[in-house]
Amino acid sequence: CLVAGLRSPPPATVLRRDALAAATAAVAAGSVLPDAAEAAGDRGYSAVLGGPFEFGFPLAAPKRATVRRELVPGRIWSFEQVQGLIYVHVPVRMTAVKLDAGGLLLYSAVAPTEECLRLLAEVEATAGAVRHILLPTVALEHKYFAGAFADARPDAQLWVASAQYSFPLDLPLDLQGFPRGTKRLPDEMAPGRQGGGGAAEGGADASDRPEWAEQLPYKVLGPIAESVGAFQEVVLFDRPTGTLLVTDLVVGVPTAPPEVLRVNDDRALRFHSRDSPAEEAVATDEARAIGWKKICLFALYFQSSPLAVTSPPDGSPAGAVRFFRSAFPAEVPAEARALGWNGFIAWSWKPDWRDAFEALRGGGRPLVPPIIQVAILNREPRRVLEFVRAVGAEFAFTQIVPCHFDAPVSATPKEWSEAFNFLRASPVGGPGARGDLPAADLAFLRAFEAGLVRAGTIRRAAPRV
Repeated sequence: CLVAGLRSPPPATVLRRDALAAATAAVAAGSVLPDAAEAAGDRGYSAVLGGPFEFGFPLAAPKRATVRRELVPGRIWSFEQVQGLIYVHVPVRMTAVKLDAGGLLLYSAVAPTEECLRLLAEVEATAGAVRHILLPTVALEHKYFAGAFADARPDAQLWVASAQYSFPLDLPLDLQGFPRGTKRLPDEMAPGRQGGGGAAEGGADASDRPEWAEQLPYKVLGPIAESVGAFQEVVLFDRPTGTLLVTDLVVGVPTAPPEVLRVNDDRALRFHSRDSPAEEAVATDEARAIGWKKICLFALYFQSSPLAVTSPPDGSPAGAVRFFRSAFPAEVPAEARALGWNGFIAWSWKPDWRDAFEALRGGGRPLVPPIIQVAILNREPRRVLEFVRAVGAEFAFTQIVPCHFDAPVSATPKEWSEAFNFLRASPVGGPGARGDLPAADLAFLRAFEAGLVRAGTIRRAAPRV
């Protein structure tokens, strides 16, 4: 994130401890999809990074549905919303972990809508109140909600990844939108030296160590700093369940649309199901699955090789005019136009988009998102791989819960390590391991990276190691 930290506004009604008394005595297993939530108006929040936006009203607050799923019975819950633009909606996840000492730790807050807080209160009624909230990154889409969620649970301690910053002035935490009493997470969580990830020399004092770190040891990657901004991520390992919690470092790409997309706004899946402007958008499960796979290609590549832009902008005012003229084709059917965005569709898909999706998905194995591969981690591959090695060596996990896309992702330290083969001169894992993504699909991101290098925004990539 290369912009200043912002604090989101509080929800219309903040549920505090009185919500616990009103919560149900038992939490239903599996997905919880409150049918009455939208009618009750408790999904509203601010518009930043929200989606869906109606064309012509980009600052209108969207509806943000929350789906709660129990990932590990009685131990770990996922609270999922969506984020995105032009119906490129992907799940964003807050994970709640039951602490052995009592209560909950929240990893990476989402928007504290009334619906979300009500669903959380139901878990608190059985697992105990939220005691800690962790912001494990400096990325805006996660940072934006941390302060407001801490306000909604004022008795909880808010911890933040240590490299929090604001631009152009680097302000103290309470002026970046965090409540007073917010603590920077020590870069090292255990006695002695922690391997990898830029831990502070000598480690943290015992008095600085979070009380939850015995159950949830952590490691920190970064900061990987550039001329403006940085990348930093804190990963946690929940010992009782063998679960690794990550933010953006890896994702798992499912073939079926996540439930939260259908609950939040089904139009997103239908909008992206079409191969061309003249095609009708049908409301079938097959079409929704197609729409989801194309959303994945959009979200992770921005512009993959099977995507043909009708009139690509060339950076000139005339090119921009041509692009927007072509982006609202007359042949869009009325029912497709009614989905929103006034019939906007500036592209068509080539038949080989399915091959591109399968290569991206890689059988559901952990994937480092392409933009992070191309423009962030390859600046310091040796440092990243040492962090990857340390995580795999010290945390015996069997599943990963990322903040985006699928969860949980079945993976051990072996699959975790193989996800970072793009940094290695000699990949590990043998046949079937993750290798390089197709060069044609990375071409747009490579050009984007080159522009950032020319502008002096980021360094040149380092050689593989």
